[in-house]
Amino acid sequence: MDQETILKKEGVRLVRKRLKELLKPLGFQSHGTNRLLRIRENFIDEINLDTAGYHLEPFYCIYYRSAPFTRLCCDKYRLWRTAKMETPYWSCEIPPDGGTYYYKSDHFEAVWRDVSRALEQYVLPHMEALTPETFLPLLVSDSRSDLDFFRPANLARLNSPYPGWPGTPEAAVYGVGMWRMEKYEEGAPYLVHAQKEYHASKAFHEQEEKLVLPQREATSHVIDSLLSLWASQEDGWTSAAQDIIRQVSKDWSNYIF
Repeated sequence: MDQETILKKEGVRLVRKRLKELLKPLGFQSHGTNRLLRIRENFIDEINLDTAGYHLEPFYCIYYRSAPFTRLCCDKYRLWRTAKMETPYWSCEIPPDGGTYYYKSDHFEAVWRDVSRALEQYVLPHMEALTPETFLPLLVSDSRSDLDFFRPANLARLNSPYPGWPGTPEAAVYGVGMWRMEKYEEGAPYLVHAQKEYHASKAFHEQEEKLVLPQREATSHVIDSLLSLWASQEDGWTSAAQDIIRQVSKDWSNYIF
């Protein structure tokens, strides 16, 4: 290898450095080695790097701060098509006789140009354009538009033909989101659905003597507290519910993975 190549380790370091320099003025801060977060009034924006093995690829995600139990992530294929990215991620060269992975310098810089352009012209503007009113429907109805870059891992479905965990965190986010907007009747069925699945997951893990993740435990406690208020509906119950949700927004780091 010569000066026309960049070793994998050095390439990772360069991308981390450049992302920090690009994003710090916009309010992003490091959270761990490969993760940058920006905390806003309604949302938590996330940019992280997959650097495992021969990978080097950024991922873009966004949490609803009042219910940061799961996230929407950027559909990279929609982004590639819309931004017309020819080089959307870094591809390692793997020495045929073994040795350190590396990048060709021209390829490395071409990818950086595409990634930084996509961030500035597409990803960040779409993050900043989202509102609770546009974010929450994406959890329950699949968008077919290439301009809706951010999508959930699973849709929240109350009558899914595939019962079980998929879609449960999304149901919890949607239910709390509806309550944050004081749409209690609309949100309650999703909270009831999520409560059932969180309890089932906890029981399964305890039976198998497996660790119950603290983030899931915290989320389950929030749902239980909200539904307890819903069941009693004593005087002031809606104010108490809003207090719980505001506290979640303050303590967001207890809920995200």
